[in-house]
Amino acid sequence: MKKAVLIVLALLAVFAVSAKDLAAQTDISWNWGIITGQDFKFSPFLWTTGVIFDLYLSPHLSLSPDVFATVHNFDFSAFYLSPSVLLNYQGNGFFIGGGITKYWILGSEVSGAPSSDFMFKANVGFRGNDIKLTLFAVTPFNAFFKSEFFGLMFGFYF
Repeated sequence: MKKAVLIVLALLAVFAVSAKDLAAQTDISWNWGIITGQDFKFSPFLWTTGVIFDLYLSPHLSLSPDVFATVHNFDFSAFYLSPSVLLNYQGNGFFIGGGITKYWILGSEVSGAPSSDFMFKANVGFRGNDIKLTLFAVTPFNAFFKSEFFGLMFGFYF
């Protein structure tokens, strides 16, 4: 894990130094969506909302931290809070990338703040001037793509 982090940091440094004539640019989007498991039955019904920051490191590479709240059946007594950091390639109208995320269970009916281990998060999507559509997958590192869940989000830039 330490080697992977060092490699990612080295790549970020190379891309940051090689970015020519790039003004500091950050895009912020507010997103809403739904989440399902491997069976795609949407049972239980989980919806999510959150903010994504796209911090451009080069014309086509962005570091995208985000934070989302995920709620079951509109019951706010217990919910998931999931911050993530992804490295995305931004092409002409699309993006693709991956990173890490961690989930905490919070709410009035939860004692303490139980959390998951760090997990892999991958995303792909399309973006316009003011909107974006994102498909993502989250999977634990110890059961890579054997125990994943998927989400679909629609977002607005502001």
